[in-house]
Amino acid sequence: MKVLIAGCGDVGSKLASALLEDGHIVFGLKRDTSTLPEGVQPVQADLTRPETIGNLPEEIDTLVFLPTPASRDQAGYEAIFIDGWQNLWASLRRIPERTLIVSSTAVYGESNGGHVDELTAPDPTGFNGKVLLRMEQQASNCTGNLVIARISGIYGPGRERLIRLAASGGVEIQQTPVFFTNRIHRDDAAAALQHLLYLDHPDTIYVVSDDLPAPRYEVVEWLAKAQGKPAPTGLIDGQGNRGKRVSNRRLRESGFSLTYPDFRAGYGALLGQK
Repeated sequence: MKVLIAGCGDVGSKLASALLEDGHIVFGLKRDTSTLPEGVQPVQADLTRPETIGNLPEEIDTLVFLPTPASRDQAGYEAIFIDGWQNLWASLRRIPERTLIVSSTAVYGESNGGHVDELTAPDPTGFNGKVLLRMEQQASNCTGNLVIARISGIYGPGRERLIRLAASGGVEIQQTPVFFTNRIHRDDAAAALQHLLYLDHPDTIYVVSDDLPAPRYEVVEWLAKAQGKPAPTGLIDGQGNRGKRVSNRRLRESGFSLTYPDFRAGYGALLGQK
């Protein structure tokens, strides 16, 4: 394959390295190409500035779209996921044989602890989920060879916020009602994207998450104990959001295997590296 990874940051770089190892040609598009892995062919461009995207390689047959917003507000999301997609698509020399876009489980509006999967109707409540759902719809109008990866919260090297929170000791975390969270290790997220690129006849949508939706209190409590810190203080919130429990069954049934199937395996590996 000749793959363009548009937004070749943390997860994209991990994916790029894996594709290179398998003998594929990889182009990495980002504003600062100095951080691209060795062997990735640089494409220096800013997706929010169409005048910088005019010289894309002609031979691209596979597109992966996973940019990062410059700011975590609605304007930042719209600039990269809506305008950025339009700018990139208009600059392509030809329609790729496969396009993989990275979205988020934020497109689901469930907040009562219910189960969601690819058949659950999206109904986002936050601006992030709403913008990402618009991106999905926009991309589906551009190509019929589209795969959408709805990824849950990514953690891993450099993404250790909960580890630091638990290490601060005695933090207050909602315990009742249970607030469910969903996550996936950075390495598994990249491996799942590679797996989806290799499928002969993929479905259009895949939820990408580990096997175990877990109460946030339970995760922070485990991390605190693993670091020898006091357990968090459990809060009771009668109006509390209960989150959602996402299912990765479709991804699993497509043949994908997780290296870190739950938070204990993934965070345990991270803590062991410190």
